[in-house]
Amino acid sequence: MSKSKQIKSHCPPGKEPWLAVNLSRFFPGLGQIYAGQVTRGLIISVSYIVLIGLAINLAFSTLGNITVFTVLGLGLLYLVVWNLFDAYRCVKRSNSPRFEKFRIRNKDPWLAVFLSQIIPGLGHLYLKKWTGILWFILFIISGLIPGLLFFFMGFVVYRAYAASPIRRERTWKPILIVSLLVSLFVIISNFLPSGIRNFVAESRYIPSGAMEPTLQINDRLLINKWSYHFQKPQRGDIVVFSPTEALKQQNFKDAFIKRIIGLPGEKVEVKAGQVYINDQPLEENYIEEPPEYTYDPVTVPPNSYFVLGDNRNNSYDSHYWGFVPIENVIGKATKRYWPPNRIGTVE
Repeated sequence: MSKSKQIKSHCPPGKEPWLAVNLSRFFPGLGQIYAGQVTRGLIISVSYIVLIGLAINLAFSTLGNITVFTVLGLGLLYLVVWNLFDAYRCVKRSNSPRFEKFRIRNKDPWLAVFLSQIIPGLGHLYLKKWTGILWFILFIISGLIPGLLFFFMGFVVYRAYAASPIRRERTWKPILIVSLLVSLFVIISNFLPSGIRNFVAESRYIPSGAMEPTLQINDRLLINKWSYHFQKPQRGDIVVFSPTEALKQQNFKDAFIKRIIGLPGEKVEVKAGQVYINDQPLEENYIEEPPEYTYDPVTVPPNSYFVLGDNRNNSYDSHYWGFVPIENVIGKATKRYWPPNRIGTVE
């Protein structure tokens, strides 16, 4: 009879604390549920979902407070880390002293699995398998080949478990599940940021003073790309947009950021230091100084917008090159997250 089979046959019943940690790493609360603490696990899972929902709402809503968002983010981080320790403790408390005494005699295969997710090969080195160095080298190489990393991470944690001379489970199903979860986790970790950036939100910085005093050079902004799927841009919104055809003809390639002044179908005019919309003066308390130019009346075309910089006399905007089609609008500037003394909602 092999050593691993002898261990299985003489192993008292119990659950694996480090397996609980691995499960809770993928989603907070799963480890507690594995430990038999179903209510506790569900509370942690629901709390995690609620915190993420609140954080997203505060990040995108123009009414959201950036300070509260930061506190929520720190709370979310604390929950994720604390959840790992709690999952370990829940399982350990549920085990008999006999099983715990038996468990700590040898290297833990599930700790090797956990370490392999932090640095591939580290789990093997914990097991005193010098092949861990080879696994680490293969990890570096796999990162250079698109798509290979997803499969590699799942395989390396599987091999870390298989390399352990002590395996107390009577089935390989848990490590197969964990290996698949690792691969899924890596896939999500790689594609989620780009998905968010392309469809939900992205970060931008201000390279010029065209939007002063509202936006200063080197301000860092969060751009909400999702809100305009549900509502049309409104007057006063500060929007990021890709260059129009007129700007492309002038070899502009980078995105612009301006404030929407005129909506589709409205008549826009600038005279005597004042913007007029449909012959009515527009009240503006955000501009650097009144415009020193005149702009003859024009009607904004359908599905287009007239935009101006808040620094009216130092802004290359619609009064030079025309209107912004709706399809060019990338998103709405909602939050300023840098510098620290200017953190807050963009208005």
